This record gives sequence, C-alpha cells and structure tokens, in this order.
Amino acid sequence: MEQVGTEDGAGGSAEAFVFRSGPRCSLTRTQERLAFWSLAVSCFATATGFALLGYWLILPFAGLGIGLLAWAFQALRRREGDYETLLIEGELIVLEWHAGTRGERREMNRPWVRVLCDCSAPGRNCRLRLSSHGRETEVGQYLSDEARLQLAATLRNKLQA
Repeated sequence: MEQVGTEDGAGGSAEAFVFRSGPRCSLTRTQERLAFWSLAVSCFATATGFALLGYWLILPFAGLGIGLLAWAFQALRRREGDYETLLIEGELIVLEWHAGTRGERREMNRPWVRVLCDCSAPGRNCRLRLSSHGRETEVGQYLSDEARLQLAATLRNKLQA
C-alpha cells in the first residue's frame, strides 16, 4: 500500500490512497529456464536409464511429465502482467484490474461504498469485497488472509474519514 500526496483545488493538501497488488513472480526468466531444463534433463536421463534396462514404456510418460511442466511454466508466465489497483481520491474510488485476458475499471462514489469482509473461519478463507449500488467487486485476490483483513480495516478507516 502506498500513500500519494495530491493537492486539492483550494491550494490545500489532500491525501490520495493507492493500493496495488499482483501475483508474486519469484523466478526470473533465466531462473525459470534453468529450473525447467535441469528438471527435463534429469527426468529424461532417469527415463533413458530405465529404458536401457528394458523398461522402455517409461519414455512416453517422462515426455508427458515434461510437457505438463512446460505448460505450467507457460501458464505462470501469462499471469505475470496481472494486477489490481485501488485509488481513493476525494469522493471517487477507482478499481482497476487485469487478470489473464480480462481487464476492467470501475468507478464508485465514496459515500455509497461498503466494505464487506467474510471469512469461513476466524481469519481463514477471507473474501474482501467493495459494494456499491448493488454491485460487489472482489479486492485483494493476490493477498493472504491476514493481509486482506488488514486491507479491510484500512479501507474502512479511509472511507469513514
């Protein structure tokens, strides 16, 4: 979360609240390639060893396993650009998000927004939503339950101010 200072039209200073989150991409492209190829080589080396012992049927299964690993790495790469941004500035709340091939932007009036946070157990499996005019929008999908609860408290404070 970050605070951004802005100026209002009267020359005073007003604080805008900006929250940004996205998936954690802990591997660089080079590390990803190194991990993939080291797993692929070790898998095929082991499969080749068993094939030389007469268990040749293991080779297609090793290829299938490596193919699934390649698909998983590609799916992770497609999510690198996902994000969500929440901006509270004056009476305007702007939500923007991009997930996969979908992206949306929603603007809401501050006085009409309610913060809803439901947990299936105390502090576990929490869903954080902003509700306005009968529409609910989920926020904090890339956060842990603890961080969602903290964001809910922060948003309630910001919206009451």
